Amino acid sequence: MKDKIKDKQDKKTRLLAMLSNKEDEMALKQWKSVINQMSIDGQWFKKQIGVICVAVFGIIIYITCRYQAQQEIILEEQLKIERQDWMFRSLTRSSELTLKSRQSQIESALYSFGDSTLKVSTEAPFTTIVKKD
Repeated sequence: MKDKIKDKQDKKTRLLAMLSNKEDEMALKQWKSVINQMSIDGQWFKKQIGVICVAVFGIIIYITCRYQAQQEIILEEQLKIERQDWMFRSLTRSSELTLKSRQSQIESALYSFGDSTLKVSTEAPFTTIVKKD
């Protein structure tokens, strides 16, 4: 009984193998017919090798230039961010300097150190008028 089942399985696998071989042969024949219909042979490639080389060279140049342009764009963005950071730092330092150099801040700092030689003027400032001749 087991031998009969084994024989049936062997027949099925042989039949499937034959069918797959036939399918492979059919596919190969179809490809051959497509190539023959397109009339692509060794002579065609020999005639067109210059065009193919120029196309491949152009594609390589295009890819290289695009990669370099992308790298430059990334660098430009990084520099913009860094420039903006330095601008904000400069603005902060400038405002801190303006705050520390105000007359009231200087007077309070000098009074806190015990320097009493600096006093606020009691006279109003005056302007001199210069006449143009």
